[in-house]
Order: sequence, then C-alpha cells, then structure tokens
Amino acid sequence: MKFGISLTFSNPGGRIPVDRLIESQVAHSVLADECGFDQVWMAEHHGSENYFPAQLCMLSVLATKTKRVRLGSFIIVMPLYHPIHVAEQAVIVDQLSGGRLDLGLGIGNFQEEFDNFGVSRKERASRMEESVEIISGLWSQKNFSYSGKHYNLTDFTMNPRPVQPQAPIWLAGNAPAAIDRAARYGYHLAGSGTGFDLYEAKLREYGRDPKDFNKAMLVYCVLAKTREEAWRRAGEPMIRWLTYYKNEFDRHPDFEWFRQKPGGYFGVDPLPDPSDVESLQRLHFLGSPFLIGTPEDVIEPFKRIQAMGVTHPVLCQHFGGMDPAYSEETIRLFGQGVIPHFR
Repeated sequence: MKFGISLTFSNPGGRIPVDRLIESQVAHSVLADECGFDQVWMAEHHGSENYFPAQLCMLSVLATKTKRVRLGSFIIVMPLYHPIHVAEQAVIVDQLSGGRLDLGLGIGNFQEEFDNFGVSRKERASRMEESVEIISGLWSQKNFSYSGKHYNLTDFTMNPRPVQPQAPIWLAGNAPAAIDRAARYGYHLAGSGTGFDLYEAKLREYGRDPKDFNKAMLVYCVLAKTREEAWRRAGEPMIRWLTYYKNEFDRHPDFEWFRQKPGGYFGVDPLPDPSDVESLQRLHFLGSPFLIGTPEDVIEPFKRIQAMGVTHPVLCQHFGGMDPAYSEETIRLFGQGVIPHFR
C-alpha cells in the first residue's frame, strides 16, 4: 500500500493563529516526506473553518518544500471552476514538483458553495464530466478543441506543458452514481470506506481490469505513546468534526441513504460525549474508521484495509481543530511504527 497524509487546515473557532497553522501543515508535509509516506493530499471546501480553499496554490508551495512524496488534491470541487483554470494551475504544480502531481476531482455536495459560486447544483454531474474530458485533453494534446453544454474550446494549447504525459486522475465516490462515473471514465477511485466492490464490478462491466486501478480510502488516525493519551487527544476534535458534518449532511437529501443506516451517518446517533471512549470507538465517517491508539494498535486494522483491496490509505491526522503538535506526533509514530510493516 501507498500511505498518504491529508491536510485539511481544520481550525474551527480560530483556535490556532493562521500563520502558525499554515506553517504547521507545511512542516507536516516535509515530515511525511522524511518519514516514508508516499503521498501528501489536500482537501477543499469554501467558506469553512475546517478546510483550506486553495489546494493547487498550497500544493505549489509544497512542491518546493518536499523532495519525494507525490502531491495530490483530495478533492477539488470541480463544478465550481472552469476546467482550463484547474488544468493550468495543475500543470504549475506538476512542473514545480518534477512530475509528482495526482489530480483528484469530485462533484461536491454543499448547496451554499454552489449558491455562492453562482453554479447550479443540478448541473454538477454534467459539469464534472465535461471538465474531466477537457482536463485530460488539455493535458495530453496541443490545439485541443471541445464542444459541450457548459464549455467550448477551440484549438487551445496549455503553456507551459506538464512534466507527466498525463497526471493520474482520481474521482471521488461514495454514492453508486459517482463510483460508476469513476469506472466508466477509467479513473482511480478516491473513496471513504464503502463501494470498493461496486467499483471493481463496474470496471469489469466497462471492460477494464481492476488490477490497473487504485483505490484510496480516507482513514482518521491519531497516535500517541499510550492508548489513553491518544483517545484523550482525539475525543473533542472527533466530536467537533462530526458535528460540523452532521449539520451539513442534514441539509442535503443526497445523504439520506447514510442517515437511514443504523447509528446514522457516523455509527452513533446522537453523537456521544467526547469523554465517552466506549462510544467514540464505534464512530466512523461514512464508513471510514477512526483508528486511535498506539502504532501497535493500528497495524491489524490497516492489514484489514489492505485486504479490502485499498491501495492508497489516506491518513486524516489533523481534524476538528486538533493541536498541530499532536498531528505531527501521529505522522512521526506512523512512519516509525506502522509503515515498516507494509514494506
């Protein structure tokens, strides 16, 4: 498996000065590079205290600070942007990094983002599909033309050109339609913890070999030298993070199928007190587990994740306004005590 970390820049309530937060996320990326991780991913939402809004801008910075790790977006809310804009910015990251970019794209969910960007949420799937076709074409061809419902290009050539002939493209997917889209277009799947069997089945349906495609899974992880300390650090950030998402999900019918599952979205409903470790241990994020403890505690869970066919576990080690020093220790302990078991 290829292990990555995820940078969210989560900072609810402005607990951490912004300059310190940015410095810490850069430092975490450099540390991951040094500790044997394979990838640094960034996440995105807009108008949120829990996310950074400009992934490709920040990935350009990380391209100049890291030496080996691949750099990826997990994910860009693609319908909010013009595909030329995303393709051109992505090429700059690819150039600065020497060809280390992975491009993760998704259709987005939150209504307020679409409203504030002036984009109809009803058009998100069609905009996404046209954008993927355009970005792939711009990346691999000169004098590229395209005629679609939303976008039209005539003899357009990006300059500068990318280092990679084609950056690996990942499409986000939890819902069946999104998983089908990733398989239909022949792109890797950026998921949470469900739908991998469906993805492989759809790849076969479209005449593709699942062995040729990667599956990324988001895994929330907090490590410390003792299990008790790890749970002490994780409890409040977990509940802050899940409360934020519950409020968002309750506003959107797309998540009704998760809401109806036993325990609701996250396995426990209502959300427990941050000190109730027994209940915290039953929580998940749309199927993605929270792995909290010592390095020894999480080795077997990661072996089970590997057995699911996951090729790229993505650690979310900073969420819910967690102290960056705790996130740093998770990265260091994971590199020392977990990654060697999978090499």
